[in-house]
Amino acid sequence: MSRVVPDLSEEQLKRLPSGAEALVYKRCRDSLGPSTLVLFSLPWIRVSPHGTPRDGETDFILFDEMKGILVIEVKGGGVHIDSSSGEWFSVDRQGNKHRIKDPFRQATGEKYSLLEYLRSTPKWATIGLHPTFGHAVLFPDLDDLSGLVGSDRPSQIMGSRSDVASLGSWITRLSNYWSSGSPSGIGAAGMKIVADLFCTALEVRPLLSHLIDEDENEHIRLTEEQSRVLRVLGRRSRVVVSGGAGTGKTLLALEKSREFASKGLDTLLVCYNRPLAEHLRLCAGDLPSLQVLSFHQLCDRFIRSADDKAGTNLLRDAEDSNPALDKFDVHFPHALAMATEILPNRFDAIVVDEGQDFGEEYWFPIELLLREPSRSVLFIFSDHNQAIYRRVGSFPIKEEAFLLTRNCRNTRFIHEAGYAYYRGEPTDPPPIEGSSIQIIDAVSRGSQAKRLHSHLLSLLQVEKVRPECIAIVVPSQNHKMFYSLLQDRPLPRPVRWAFESHNVPNTIRVETVQRFKGLEAAILYLWGADEFDRERDKEILYVTITRAKSRLFVVGELRGCQSVIDHKV
Repeated sequence: MSRVVPDLSEEQLKRLPSGAEALVYKRCRDSLGPSTLVLFSLPWIRVSPHGTPRDGETDFILFDEMKGILVIEVKGGGVHIDSSSGEWFSVDRQGNKHRIKDPFRQATGEKYSLLEYLRSTPKWATIGLHPTFGHAVLFPDLDDLSGLVGSDRPSQIMGSRSDVASLGSWITRLSNYWSSGSPSGIGAAGMKIVADLFCTALEVRPLLSHLIDEDENEHIRLTEEQSRVLRVLGRRSRVVVSGGAGTGKTLLALEKSREFASKGLDTLLVCYNRPLAEHLRLCAGDLPSLQVLSFHQLCDRFIRSADDKAGTNLLRDAEDSNPALDKFDVHFPHALAMATEILPNRFDAIVVDEGQDFGEEYWFPIELLLREPSRSVLFIFSDHNQAIYRRVGSFPIKEEAFLLTRNCRNTRFIHEAGYAYYRGEPTDPPPIEGSSIQIIDAVSRGSQAKRLHSHLLSLLQVEKVRPECIAIVVPSQNHKMFYSLLQDRPLPRPVRWAFESHNVPNTIRVETVQRFKGLEAAILYLWGADEFDRERDKEILYVTITRAKSRLFVVGELRGCQSVIDHKV
């Protein structure tokens, strides 16, 4: 069996546009010996005598230690030569003719281009090789080639269907023809030079920063497409929009809030997570009719205003009424409801993001804040799989939820890893392939911090990634230990660490997985992955993995990291 470059799979061969070339490829691979190297579809550039560069491509080049070098053009289907003009035509199965280049002139030109290139190579000139050098044209679909014979195309340099079947014998005859029966090969030294010239692996890739920008442009396009889906909701005023991670819920919630506010409606955009609220407030811009708050910021603002106006202490009253119940899940919502009895402030539209994090007690005061409960707008965006705070209850909207079923945020690799923990309506993976998830492993936390820091410096200094594109998330438990292992490690100026702080220029965000909920980063490091249990923490892992948009690096002990990303349903 010979070596054929490139090494194509059977599936790749099926996708070749020329079935004749695929057939010859297989015959070269399977019937020629190990002393032969075959190059398939080799591109080249040749400068004409007038100095004009011309590009082309050679179908097959055969290098053999004993028989020399042969350049072979392959022409499938039927062919026709116009005797008056000398023009060549291919003939398809329907008998239609298509003008093509003269394959013999192609093969001749490619032969001399290759010879010129080899002679210009210092190593080739040093060993003083003068191998047999020939060309030929192979017609895999034709049996009788007698009508093609001409002064510049003797029968000896043509191959038919039967020659493809006995390719080795045909190659020997070609070599003998071009050498007058005494072939001169290129030997082992020549084979090594050819392998170095044409077969050495070469990787030239764009910077990761450029790839991330390309991914981001595609993410934006996909989300814009998703936003048009909401137009089918028409004038419905109370809607639940449900979808998995990455389906664009937060961006759509922001878009709907801005839409309502731009129409002059007093609008509230509210979510559970305070860092997410801060991020949304910055993204919303300066719209007088729009307020963006976390739920407990909303509670605090209304409770304080009501206390100042009425001289009360509503939160203490709520605590006295239900002393054994939770302050944040019961007392704050109760006090907010009482504040609505004192304050006239109301909203024409309320948009709730991450609605699955809102407990049963939250919805009563939310509805009291609507100016006209039966007519005012209430939009709830949710994903019950992201209920890491364990508060999912029933929504105050009974109509069936509108489903988003396309992931617009992640790459396919990240989608598959995160959605292994998902239960619900099927979500279509994104069309962005991306790169596989990488593990950065070490035994101790100190060693992990060192490797993570080194990897991070490479992203900043070599790959030219903007620091704002990077985030590191760690388990909430013992998070200060993780922070301390990073805080004294230097970063290239003016880049700084940003611990539990967002939207600060030239910083790398470092957060807990819970605080990072609802946020995202082009590049995400999940550090301490080995502390998670894939069954106990499936909601957290689902949420955290899908925060990564383009690249995900999992940091920790090897076995624990593998368990997290290799999880199968």
